[in-house]
Amino acid sequence: MKNKSKKVREFMDGLFKFIVDNPQFRWKTNKKSEPEIQTEIRPLIIQYLMLYFQQQGVKDFVRKANSAFYWEGQEGQYEKDRTPVFGSKNYPDFIIQEPYKIAFEYKQAETGSMVKTGIGQSIVHTLSGDYDYVMYLYHDENKDQKTVKSVIDGSREQGIIDLIWDQFNIYLKVI
Repeated sequence: MKNKSKKVREFMDGLFKFIVDNPQFRWKTNKKSEPEIQTEIRPLIIQYLMLYFQQQGVKDFVRKANSAFYWEGQEGQYEKDRTPVFGSKNYPDFIIQEPYKIAFEYKQAETGSMVKTGIGQSIVHTLSGDYDYVMYLYHDENKDQKTVKSVIDGSREQGIIDLIWDQFNIYLKVI
């Protein structure tokens, strides 16, 4: 596993905050599909990358941000560059190539079972060697916010979140 520097953690924390604090971010997703929400998240990630590269002094930060980003189904270089894992290609929802090699997964559901599916998918992303890190954003659609509450109240759930970050470089946030 790739080492996690303070800069990597700051980048991941910053990206997460930028997405969920943005007024364009949709908190109530029950009537929207995952692809619809992913379409709304995509420009937020690109905006964050533009700001990041601008702060790093990159002159053409817009081009740099767009060339460092890929979304599932986009035509281009990442579309074909996939090594099969267990007989199928590894496709995260989004890919950030720079400044770090990050797969990005977004899932939403009314039950916590989809959290576990996404964790497994994320583990394959890092263990395959295709990505150094995974940002996994899980949107709890349950009206009682059962999954969110389990993370806030549960030492077991927090222990799992800490373990997958420590052992598999998966940055999981449940919202």
